[in-house]
Amino acid sequence: MPVFHGAPRLALCLLTFVLACGSTEPDPTPGEDDETDKVAALTLSPNGATLLVGESLTLAAHAVDSTGQVLKNVQVTWSSYLPEYVTVTGGRLKGVTAGGSVITAKAGTASATLSVIVMPYDASRPSSREVLASAREAGLINDEELLAYQVYAAFSDPRLPPQYKARVESGFDDTTLEALRERFDTLSAPMQEALGMYLLRPDDPGSWLNAPLPDTRLISQQSRPVCRPTSGGWHSLSRSYAKVKVWFQVGVGTQREQALILDEAMEKEIWPKLMALGLKEPLTDEAYSGCNGGSPHLDIYLMRNMTGRGLTVPEGYFNSTQAPTYILLSDSLVELEPTDATKIKSAANLKGAAAHELMHAIQWSYKTKDWQTRYGWIRDATANWAIDHVYEQKLQLEQDFADCFMSTPDLHLEDRSTGHCKRPGLRDAGRDYGAYLFFQFLAKKHGPKFVVDALEKLTTETSSLTAVDSVVPGKLEKAWPEFAKVLWNQAPIDTKAESFNTWDKLSEKVKSNALKGDLAGAPELKEELDDELNNLANSYDHFTFSDPNTRSLLFHNGWFKNITESKEPVKVTALWNDASGTWHEEDWSEYEYVGLCRDMKSQRAQDLIIITSNAKFAPGGGGSLKAAKTPYLKRSNVGCWKYKGTTKAAEMAPGWSGRGKILDANVEYQVLGAFATADYDHPSIPHTKRLGAFMIMPPSGDFTLDISYGFGGCNYTFGPTKYTLGTSGGVLLMNPFNELKSPDPDTQDWLSHASRAYRSALADGRIVSVAVSGRDCHGPELDSPGNILFTDSGEPSASPQLVKPNGELSGTFRMGDTTFDWTLQPQAEP
Repeated sequence: MPVFHGAPRLALCLLTFVLACGSTEPDPTPGEDDETDKVAALTLSPNGATLLVGESLTLAAHAVDSTGQVLKNVQVTWSSYLPEYVTVTGGRLKGVTAGGSVITAKAGTASATLSVIVMPYDASRPSSREVLASAREAGLINDEELLAYQVYAAFSDPRLPPQYKARVESGFDDTTLEALRERFDTLSAPMQEALGMYLLRPDDPGSWLNAPLPDTRLISQQSRPVCRPTSGGWHSLSRSYAKVKVWFQVGVGTQREQALILDEAMEKEIWPKLMALGLKEPLTDEAYSGCNGGSPHLDIYLMRNMTGRGLTVPEGYFNSTQAPTYILLSDSLVELEPTDATKIKSAANLKGAAAHELMHAIQWSYKTKDWQTRYGWIRDATANWAIDHVYEQKLQLEQDFADCFMSTPDLHLEDRSTGHCKRPGLRDAGRDYGAYLFFQFLAKKHGPKFVVDALEKLTTETSSLTAVDSVVPGKLEKAWPEFAKVLWNQAPIDTKAESFNTWDKLSEKVKSNALKGDLAGAPELKEELDDELNNLANSYDHFTFSDPNTRSLLFHNGWFKNITESKEPVKVTALWNDASGTWHEEDWSEYEYVGLCRDMKSQRAQDLIIITSNAKFAPGGGGSLKAAKTPYLKRSNVGCWKYKGTTKAAEMAPGWSGRGKILDANVEYQVLGAFATADYDHPSIPHTKRLGAFMIMPPSGDFTLDISYGFGGCNYTFGPTKYTLGTSGGVLLMNPFNELKSPDPDTQDWLSHASRAYRSALADGRIVSVAVSGRDCHGPELDSPGNILFTDSGEPSASPQLVKPNGELSGTFRMGDTTFDWTLQPQAEP
């Protein structure tokens, strides 16, 4: 059992009923009449507290007069017996270090105390959800206890056993209450007694915020608790004509000020901006007279110690198609002044949460075809979108959840799983809160009306995906790949008019497979890409290149047959930048193979991003597509623009003496300019882009002819003389990759050779006059330079040469009386 420092002092304080330990500070409550001198009794809620180091908790000080009437304008002073362990400011506790303290609240002559324990905090340890799940798996708690402890953890209920105390990674909406309401009728009587208070409105005298013990109305009952009119500890300053009524607890710190901020935000910003879209107003709760805050207006309750940001609660059951609602909003969303924790510095997050929850209340006003909760992802996504629509770049609470979606682009659009959010405190939030990005994209591109149309469609569609598909311009098949591209949200997309960075200054980047494209000394590498993609999901493969020896690139689109034959809604988009930094965007969907030649400046990719999107969907969600073949990217050091070097042909016939006939050549083979364009499609290699240009490289350069040999008593000499190579004097055939196919027999014959194969022949047919000398020798004789280079015989049975592992073309080949030697190096365009 842990030992907490300060325990002896804590015990002493408890024994002596400390009334004034440590420093005190005033906590004035605004109002014209100070009622502090009327206080007859003061109680604190909750009635106990266990904190982690760094954790905060807000106390409510309930003051009543001698008749039991709740007093609203009371000044409470707070003190901590051991502030080195627990501090208190305006009723807000904060654990400083492991140990404990006693908190004292005083109002007039009345006072109340509360014991606080502070436990160590370790960020690396499991979250509350994980701790409780592990306990259930180990059989330490049953299903009912798991639910109860999840509720206790979500609302800082002191009944949570300390061994299960851990950090709470909440989402936006506190879904534990949804689970409780759904399961309440099946719970045992003792558990209903323990949890029934959470089914009541916060201002109900028996709710968890007002009753330290289970409500007596629940004892020995197998039914849901019945509400009672609001307790005197709650107050609203909302105007009578307002559409919304904001409630706060009079005994809680800054809630009054927050209520005023919410009233103004609702009246001037949130309500008018959302209603202007043509959305339905939230349903009135006039049918619940006596338990509806005294009016049919939508009620919002400021909540203390609620780990979630908010929750919209339907009257009755969550499993219904339409209902009036009330809203719970956490009062911990405000940013307090660093020098005065009783003053609000910013309420931006509070306003954002209010916009989110109002959208949920609006959603409940539509009578859906199926239960509202079965449209979960679209409800959460559009509620977060509502924040952006109301406040745009003024506040961006919705961006807290962007990474939940962008970190998992491979999951279905409708996926609601947790554990994907990186932001501290939100790791248990559902991924669907980040799906607001899809609605933000569509609203920015096509206008926000489609959101209204989608909600209307839910009244006739059981499938939220079908509803969205029916109202999106061009349907999902057109919109989804466009969204996939914008979701990249970095160069070159982030500077465009249609980008999340431009629209909303979103800096989050979508998760991609970061791949090194360089060969790192290898002659060839092949990177296989994912061959299965979930419906309404995307994959991003980002290759980076810096090594100039990574020359030839070949992308195989394994989705080609899915797209062209099966007509499946898959799209392959490529983004790449050349040597000048210019970005190119290309649709590779209907190409089976695409090439890039990094030896050329115009194709010298530094980055290559391959975006694969799957716009298919099943009405019920889920599903995936499998590529007909595995996509991949090959890279090799085979040159694709120019080869440069020297060749030598040495002929020495039988009986010759001397040097023989020598041809030394300086040669360059280069792709024809017309074939080197970025949009080149080879006419004999269908369904390919920028491939085949390297197959035929014409030569240029010069050669030197030097003849000097003796034969039959005669001497034959010529030169040495230099000549320019003729443009039709030969060719270099290259086959860097052997995947390509052609309907043309001759082309296919060459493509069928091994990868990295090459063949070259050079000759010059001009006539030269060779001097002949010697007794009885007659001349001159006519000759020609003839064969300058043969890398192989060229016969059908002959195997071409292969590019060396270092990318060089070099070798020796003997044909007849002539030996050919060559060394050629790949060149990069300067």
